Amino acid sequence: MQPFELTGIEVTYPGRAVPALAVAHARIPATGVTAVSGPSGCGKSTLLGAVAGLVPTAGTITAAGEPIGGRAWQAEVAWLPQQPHFVEGTIADNLRLARPDASEAELWRALREVALEVRVETLPQGLDTPLGEDGVSLSAGERARLALARVVLADRPWVLLDEPTAHLDDLTERIIVETVIALGRRSAVVVVAHKAAMIAAADHLIELVAPDRDRADLPVVATPRNEDRPITRAAPPPLPDAIEPPTGSRGLAVSTVVGALASASGVALTATAGWLIVQASTRPAVLTLLVAIVGVRTFGLARPVLRYVERLRSHDTALRLLARRRVEVYDALVPLVPARLGRRRGDLLSAVVDDVDAVVDRELRVRMPVRQLALVALLTVLVAASIHPLAGLVVAGFLALAGPGAYFLARHGAQRAEHTLVELRARLSAQVVEAFQVGDELRMWQAVDRTADRIAAVSARMGRSSVAETTWLAAGRALVLGLTGVAVAGVATITSAAVADGALSGPMMALLVLLPLAVAEVVAPVADAGALSVRCRAAESRLHRLARTAPAVRETVATAAAGSAEVDVRHARTSWERGAPLTPPVDLRLQPGGRVAVVGASGSGKSTLAALLVRFLDPVEGSVRLGGQRLHDLPLDDVRRLTGLVDDHPHVFSTTLVENVRLARPTATDVEVEVALRRARLGRWLDSLPDGLHTWLGDGHAAVSGGERARIGIARSLLADQPVLVLDEPAAHLDHATATELAGEVLGGTRDRSVVWITHGTAGLDLVDDVLDLTS
Repeated sequence: MQPFELTGIEVTYPGRAVPALAVAHARIPATGVTAVSGPSGCGKSTLLGAVAGLVPTAGTITAAGEPIGGRAWQAEVAWLPQQPHFVEGTIADNLRLARPDASEAELWRALREVALEVRVETLPQGLDTPLGEDGVSLSAGERARLALARVVLADRPWVLLDEPTAHLDDLTERIIVETVIALGRRSAVVVVAHKAAMIAAADHLIELVAPDRDRADLPVVATPRNEDRPITRAAPPPLPDAIEPPTGSRGLAVSTVVGALASASGVALTATAGWLIVQASTRPAVLTLLVAIVGVRTFGLARPVLRYVERLRSHDTALRLLARRRVEVYDALVPLVPARLGRRRGDLLSAVVDDVDAVVDRELRVRMPVRQLALVALLTVLVAASIHPLAGLVVAGFLALAGPGAYFLARHGAQRAEHTLVELRARLSAQVVEAFQVGDELRMWQAVDRTADRIAAVSARMGRSSVAETTWLAAGRALVLGLTGVAVAGVATITSAAVADGALSGPMMALLVLLPLAVAEVVAPVADAGALSVRCRAAESRLHRLARTAPAVRETVATAAAGSAEVDVRHARTSWERGAPLTPPVDLRLQPGGRVAVVGASGSGKSTLAALLVRFLDPVEGSVRLGGQRLHDLPLDDVRRLTGLVDDHPHVFSTTLVENVRLARPTATDVEVEVALRRARLGRWLDSLPDGLHTWLGDGHAAVSGGERARIGIARSLLADQPVLVLDEPAAHLDHATATELAGEVLGGTRDRSVVWITHGTAGLDLVDDVLDLTS
């Protein structure tokens, strides 16, 4: 194994003017621990991504003069990103992502090396405990250690670690540092580190510097970067009442009638054309055909016009119903976050998209075709019976057998497959979304093919179920065609005698014979409606289960109002899951304007305390009060308007930087957003963005580092200006100097808000009034 050289490495993300990483030359030895350090935003994580082959770079990375990279290189690398991701399955499944053939004893040994063995032993199912999406059933520190255990288990010659001690207490940090040192004895370890203990343990050090910026972070009122940009956002003008379309049952009822008239026009067109052709064969006076000619033209024009009106009106109504139903689903989802969601993002995506679409399809593609057939059938039978009663009886029999027969035949086949298909669609969606989310991990652990095989297996099961369902659907359509032929023959047989007796003219016979053939076009879609009805029922059942899921907290009738920003937690105990063991009791008293730091071992309940303060959870025992009132007695909106939370991994939405921050206060101007960003020590970074506040962030846009992400969350909280602010590990991904400056901004200065500072580090501890140690 040879050391490798980095020469002229430069990475510039799309939408950036300044490189995220610029390294003229660096050498990484083939053994020992090499620490990569530097200020937040200098490109440490980008450097690891470049070495791993996950980030396109300019420059060269060579070993013994030969370029490295590709799948063969990645098979030699064990990878721990700053934000580890986990696949669906158990703890054992996630560990075996690195080594599928690892024994249970090897799994326990890897957990022991990262000080996680005891924690997993306390879980009800041990290694077989299902791991929630993103490992939410574990604390941030426990998730980091589980991902590190995966690295230990892999035992590869090259190890890349991105801040493995970011969310750990001092004791666990020492254990992890020892683990990294042990890895360095048998592998080459490259570790991104902010903490002094990890840097001191390294054999080699690469110190990165931040790219040059033009301006400094100024905690003063800033000016807009572009004078032409408005600093306020005008609300969109309200829609005039005149364009409000009809919605609900009335709109669909009108669409049903118009659609029935369009179908009836098609039936009349065929029948009238048959009459006209036979009548013309007798060479009568042209004037006697004018009425029929006008009728054919009228029906021919009316059919597409009425169909267009029906489609326009029905789809407009259905899309509005779809929007309203989707809002209802979101209203059901929001109270379940984060404690009771219990479903993976792909499954939720299926519910919000496919299931809601299916429920709306019930109105548009199930009920409307059936109702239109009923109206057209009634009209057709009346016309046929008025001309020849027996012919009308045959047409009525045909419609009575073909319509329900096709509907229930297709429905029967769908019932056998559709419930399975709905679940398989949700599973496929979950697996595809997960594959994109954990794509880097899958590549680094050579699990792409395994994941693709699992997705292909689910897709194949869907294909087999779909074939069975389609077979029954085809049988329903075949039934319609078969009965159509029987009905045509029956009408022809009955009316031929009447024509021979002179009781019925030849043209009228042609009209009656063509009626079953013409109305078959209206009957055929009923088979599709029957198959779709099962899917709609299954989707509705899934949405109903979602709506019936009890949230962790419920909005109650407010009986009080918070008198102040005083926080009082007394002997509070809770749990994230029903029936799970309760957390140890917590006591916290925070006066208005006070500062309290919360410290403790990983998994001691620090993030759970934050969830109690913003009422993501209710205490099972004890009480949590705000302004002297129990949170349970306050409106939920008031609790979250008064108490803000910045969690340990703030979400960055796929929109502009200004909109990401303005989420906290939608009425804020661009100037106020910029001031908040500079107070959060993001001014230099902001100045490097080519579009400033209006640079796009999030998936597919300019990347942000872990430290930048954390400070965007803090900028939101500063902009919201809530009386109580809870920060969960705000400095976990920041260098010491930036963390100290940020702590001074949040904890120092005027005491116009109360702050709960949850941390594992030392930054800010000298600025608080009290320190609450949950370990004790």
